[in-house]
Parts: sequence; structure tokens; C-alpha cells
Amino acid sequence: MFYSDFIDFVTANDGAVGAAVELAVKSYLFGKRCTKVQSKGKKDAYFTIELDGDKRRKVTLEIKTACGRIDDCAASQFVVYWPEPMDDCDVEDSAVVFSKAEWHDFVNGYTGRGSFVRTASDGAHIQSFRGLLSGVRPKASLPIANYIYDVCDNQPTLAEWKEMVGRA
Repeated sequence: MFYSDFIDFVTANDGAVGAAVELAVKSYLFGKRCTKVQSKGKKDAYFTIELDGDKRRKVTLEIKTACGRIDDCAASQFVVYWPEPMDDCDVEDSAVVFSKAEWHDFVNGYTGRGSFVRTASDGAHIQSFRGLLSGVRPKASLPIANYIYDVCDNQPTLAEWKEMVGRA
């Protein structure tokens, strides 16, 4: 499911891509077209997963892209992250899923020069990084981009995660 299919449902602003990705992720997970972005301060999605073959429980998901605000991730059980949304890539094959503990390790695990997280007037963000696939922000941090992709390459894609939790 392309995030660009949902861009018409969001206002054109700095958060438009993130909002469109949120709609694409929820549409993929729920198997129906979603057109409503959660308001600020609310969980992006609740999703029922299977445990041990037959026990089910509802979990919270936070959906993030690129350098978007990340302060609210600590309150969710899973984080869906797409470092570099692109029009010609399906969200289910490009976004990856982190558990709460994995996300914490990811955000705090960068050992390179500089800070991985920056604080802005609206909260904490992942530091700007060079787009390895798109070429955007060519003067931004290449080491941070390499770190992000190295970690994300070891996480399940959204499609793999959905299959693992019994909802494929």
C-alpha cells in the first residue's frame, strides 16, 4: 500500500508525509481503507495480536517516519518506523516494527559523533540524516543514516510482523 495513495486525506504541511504513512499502515493492518489520522497525544493505532497460538491481546502502535517527533513512542508497545518514505515503495515492505524495548535500544544505541536525538520546540526528534535511497538532505549525517539502516535491516518489516503476530 503506497503512502502517496493517502496524501489527499491530509493537509499539506510538514507532517503530511507522516500522516499519509499512518493512514497507509492502518489501512494495511486493518485490511480496509482508513482516512482518519489520530489527533496529537493519542495512540496512532490499537491492534489485536495473538500470543502463544490462541491468546489475544490489544497492543498500542506508534507510527513514525524519518525525523518526526518521537517523544510519544515510549508510551506505546510497538513502534512502526519508516526511515525514508518513498512514493514507489509499499509501506508493508518498507516500514519496520520495533518493540518498546527495541525502540529504546535503537534511539539510545548510536555511538557515533554527535547526538542521535535532537530537541526542538515541539519535542524530541531523530537527528536529520542523509537520504540513502532518495538523496534528500545530502549534507546531513551519513553516519546516522548508516546506523538507522543497519538497525532497521535487522527488524521485521510490517508484513513480516503482521504474519508473526497471527494476523496475516
